Amino acid sequence: MSKAIINITNTKCCAFCKYWWDPTCKYIMPNINNQWYYETTAQCRCIKKGHDTFAHSNCSMYRLKIEI
Repeated sequence: MSKAIINITNTKCCAFCKYWWDPTCKYIMPNINNQWYYETTAQCRCIKKGHDTFAHSNCSMYRLKIEI
């Protein structure tokens, strides 16, 4: 497993998208301010695309699932 830390206000990783099916948010964890850890190699289904995508992927349909 590989973890990374990002600022969710200026990055659009699938792990933080509301369309990336991870209902328990087991692949993300808060750090400080708007910085979060996430599991880069995790895969979940994108409910918009209809297939699995990696947590580090991104696309034009991205919508942040965390309220900031």
